[in-house]
Amino acid sequence: MYQRRRNIVVRRDGRPVNVARFRGQLFVCATGCCCGRTEDGFAAVPTETFHREWERRRLRNVVHLTIGGCLGPCALANVAMLLFDGQTQWFHSMDSEAQAVALYDHVERMLEADRCLPPPAALAPYHFTASTWQPRPDGQPVDDVRRWPPRGAHACAAPDSGVSADGRALSVDRVVAVMEGQAALPRKNGELVFEEPWQGRVFGMAVALHERGLFEWEEFRQALIARIAAAEAGPGPFVYYEIWLQTFEDLLAGRGLVTGPELDETTYQFEFGERDDVF
Repeated sequence: MYQRRRNIVVRRDGRPVNVARFRGQLFVCATGCCCGRTEDGFAAVPTETFHREWERRRLRNVVHLTIGGCLGPCALANVAMLLFDGQTQWFHSMDSEAQAVALYDHVERMLEADRCLPPPAALAPYHFTASTWQPRPDGQPVDDVRRWPPRGAHACAAPDSGVSADGRALSVDRVVAVMEGQAALPRKNGELVFEEPWQGRVFGMAVALHERGLFEWEEFRQALIARIAAAEAGPGPFVYYEIWLQTFEDLLAGRGLVTGPELDETTYQFEFGERDDVF
């Protein structure tokens, strides 16, 4: 079993505290633009089972659980993303209690083996690739231009560093880890908090475009810190993800990926129902 070690960190108030260092983290999309939206024809997400099994297996400080908003692959729905030892495994159509239990069984097998393992047969049909630095689990080619590690070089077929072949893209868990201080992501009881579906979606969009190598995360982080500092100096309260969105839009515009008129037109289309809110 994974042996936890003390990780003493001195807080801003000078008090030393033990901060758990997770072996992994399970993200479950339950309130996004499609996941769990039964009113739109999608299956329900077994959120109670995901939380109950996580508590029952005492994984709180080993493999953390985040049940929240959109993770990105909206065409699949009911998506879960498992991070373990810096590797990422994506699963779609996580609709049943049996699948949730199978996912936790998979986590416990990896903890017992002390390494990342391929998904078991019960989960293999739902395993897919959603990160540019990962090859497809079925071995078929993809269009992304990357130099994959040799098949079998790692059980999860992903770089040990979590960095793409161009040396820039941090994996999602490392992105979350470096967001500290003023730029720290909103959390409740250690879990990421998205108050509305669009917040989880814009978070996922920023991470996804970074993973595609379109910008370096440190550039985005520093711009976010500067904009938050300006907002804190203002007269009233602000919403963290509104600042995130403004920073993201400015970064995309600065790189010529979108223009101001394009953003205004897309906003208008969503506001007046001219664009599908799911996809």
